[in-house]
Amino acid sequence: MGLFSKYEEPGKGVPKNPDQKLPFFRFFELYFGHFSKLILLNFIYIICFLPMFAGIIVMQLFISEDSNLYYLAFYLIVILSGIIIGPATCSLAKLTRNMSIEKPTFLWHDFWDTFKTNFKQGAIMGVIDMLFISAVTVSFPMYYNMAESSNIFYIPFAVCLICSVLFLMMHFYIYFLIVTTDLGLWKILKNSFLLTAIDIKSSVINLVVTVIVLVLVVIFFPFTAILIIIIPTLLLFLYAFNCYPVIRKYVIQPYYDERGERNPEFDYVDEDGETVFVDAPELEEEPPKKEGGLLPKRESGSNSTPKSSGSGKRKKTIR
Repeated sequence: MGLFSKYEEPGKGVPKNPDQKLPFFRFFELYFGHFSKLILLNFIYIICFLPMFAGIIVMQLFISEDSNLYYLAFYLIVILSGIIIGPATCSLAKLTRNMSIEKPTFLWHDFWDTFKTNFKQGAIMGVIDMLFISAVTVSFPMYYNMAESSNIFYIPFAVCLICSVLFLMMHFYIYFLIVTTDLGLWKILKNSFLLTAIDIKSSVINLVVTVIVLVLVVIFFPFTAILIIIIPTLLLFLYAFNCYPVIRKYVIQPYYDERGERNPEFDYVDEDGETVFVDAPELEEEPPKKEGGLLPKRESGSNSTPKSSGSGKRKKTIR
């Protein structure tokens, strides 16, 4: 979609959008429409950081800050905390994705269900993320201090900066691909890199907004500490709004096109791109009543999803 792009921009597999609002206004309408849920989602997400904070507090009780063991233990706790933070970020990504495309969400159940379903890949990616963050926090000050004595060290400093920015931009897609597809982690990283390059406009918008938010938080800290209950889902919702349509267009839709199948995400529109169900209460008639005032029983088979054929192997790779 893109924050400043046309949702109805022509492209293979992209249906006509009945809502003609500009994406910029559509974003804020969706965000504030789900604001209370997003706040609650932030609190659930913060719970997953408590083991890391608890580990650091316990460590400080037994290890002196002057020893090298202190820093070793600190970074070890941070890196291992990725085992929990990674799957939690998968849950955050899936729920914000569903809200951005207006799919029904059940916060507590969906969060922990996604946590369990994507635990393996999420834990590996979480450890990679925390390892990368730990390496960056060490390398940036080190190369900067070394560059003061020799300009040659500005080269590794610049390399670290470029790698950090690129890795951050890949995260606009990584966790959404984990919860949306059944691809291996290496292919997810590869596709995240390619999608970042394909839709560089959305990636730059996400990057600029992220940097502005984080800089403002740092400048006005500790007054901005309260924003911890807003910022994680705000940023993930922005990434979902901008980047999930790119994933749908270049990853999900080609999967169904190759098999000649209809993308189930588009079941709410007909072949002409018009909505199948229109809310028009003035055209509705009161349904007939049976004796005793009870409505006719709805057939159990109506409006239900097709069951699996039970043929064995799972063919679908899009979730």
